[in-house]
Amino acid sequence: MGHKVPPYALRLGINEYWRSRWFFRKKYRIFLEADFIIRKIIEEKYKKAGIIDVIIERKDPEHCKVIIKTARPGFLIGREGEKLKALQEKINKKLNAHFKKYNIPIPATEIIVEEVKKPTAYAAYLAQLAAIDIEKNKSVRAVMKKIIEKAKQNKEVKGVKIRVSGRLGGANIHRSEMLTWGRMPLSKLRAKIDYAFAEALTKYGIIGIKVWLYKGDLEEIKEA
Repeated sequence: MGHKVPPYALRLGINEYWRSRWFFRKKYRIFLEADFIIRKIIEEKYKKAGIIDVIIERKDPEHCKVIIKTARPGFLIGREGEKLKALQEKINKKLNAHFKKYNIPIPATEIIVEEVKKPTAYAAYLAQLAAIDIEKNKSVRAVMKKIIEKAKQNKEVKGVKIRVSGRLGGANIHRSEMLTWGRMPLSKLRAKIDYAFAEALTKYGIIGIKVWLYKGDLEEIKEA
């Protein structure tokens, strides 16, 4: 079996940075599990809401900042911030139960929503668009071509690869289809590769969608 490494993990410290930006020597496992709870709640509540990234920052164990980067900030915030308040309450409820098990006071959680101006330049957004279209029983091949055309509209995108796997078109046998455009140097560490995975739930089963975007090479290597 192959041992696949996501492009993001491979380039940490080179041209990518951690999405959980904190480190505590004491009770590390507890706070790491809290990060997982936060990400899971956001993913389940806003699965197709154009969320591109979730960054968690902790300057100390008493404070937690959650930055949600999205193409649809109004959808997340809601009228007069009612949806954002509901999300905050749900996260606080889950975290309160989690930290209570270990007799640790719940950190003050702050949620910040940031708008992404060019969402089609991000693999996460394109993968979500593909999942939505496939769930509407649109042709898989047509959806893949549409995603590539949307990505090509951005000057910084120099290559695109999309792979769709599952019971495509209701076929009895699992198969995969892939389309590419431009360059995709996955083994080049200087290359800025944006990668995302999404799932489309159809009446025939789950369809997996993987999207890679190549955005050129980094001139200077970041220090880890």
